[in-house]
Amino acid sequence: MSKQNIKDYRQQFIDQGYAIVENVLTPKEAKKGATILLDKIHPESPESYAHIWGTRRQLKTPQHGIPRIARFATHPKLLEVISNMIDGPFRLSAEPIPVVTFSGKVCGNLKGGNWRGHTDGFSNTPFLEREGSFANAWLAFADIEPSGGAMTAIPSSHYLIEKAIAEPKFRAEKEKDNVYTAGNNLEELNWNPEEIVLKAGGVFFYEGQVIHSASDNMMQQPRLVCLYNFTQKGDREKEVNARQTIHERFNSEHLKMMDDQMKQLVGLV
Repeated sequence: MSKQNIKDYRQQFIDQGYAIVENVLTPKEAKKGATILLDKIHPESPESYAHIWGTRRQLKTPQHGIPRIARFATHPKLLEVISNMIDGPFRLSAEPIPVVTFSGKVCGNLKGGNWRGHTDGFSNTPFLEREGSFANAWLAFADIEPSGGAMTAIPSSHYLIEKAIAEPKFRAEKEKDNVYTAGNNLEELNWNPEEIVLKAGGVFFYEGQVIHSASDNMMQQPRLVCLYNFTQKGDREKEVNARQTIHERFNSEHLKMMDDQMKQLVGLV
C-alpha cells in the first residue's frame, strides 16, 4: 500500500467522517468469512441472540461473538491500515460485532426518500483532537452494492454536529431524540446522504458523530460485515485497568482459545 494511498484515506476520514480502503482481504479470505457469518446468523435468529432491526441481525453481546470472525482482526493488511489510522501502539478494544442484513426493509432507503440518520452519541472532545486515537473498522465479507443495505452517511456532518452540541438546548433535545431527516436537520447541513458501497474484502471507517444509519437491503445478496473497534494504547495505569475489564468486553471462551498474537492485540499480555 503506497504512502499516497495511506495519506488519502486518512484525509478522507478527516474530511468526510468516513473512509474506504479496498482489497484488505483476498476474495478467498472474504468468501471464508461470509460462509462463517451465514452459518451463525440467520433470518430466524432470535432476539436473545441478535438485535433485530427489520431484516438486520447484529449479535447482541460479547458472549455471542464468533471467534473465527474475530480472528480477522489479526490480518496483516488490516493491521497495516489500522497502524496508519491510529498514532502509535493500539489494541482491539472489544469483541468484534458481526452484522448481517438480509434482503428486506430495515429503516428506509435513499430511493424511497424515507432514509433518516442518527449519531452514536456525542463526544465532549473535538474530533480533530480525537482523530488518530481510534478506528471503527467495518470489514466487508461480500460486495455491498447500491441499495444493498449499506451504511449511509452524510459527508462532513460530524463537524456540524460538533458545533451544534455546544448549544445546551440542542444537545438536550438530541439526547432524547437523536434523529435527523430531510425535513428536520441542521440549518447549515447539506442533506446529501451517500451509501458506503465497496467490494468484498474492503474495509470502511466511520466517526460516530457523522450522521449515518443502516438502510433497507433491496438486493438478494445479504450485507455481510463485522465491526472491529481499535483504540490507541494509553499509559501503564490505563492498560492495567483495561485488562481488568477485558472479560466484560470479550467472549470468555474466545479469550481462553486466543493465540499469542490475538492476546497481544487485545491487551491480554
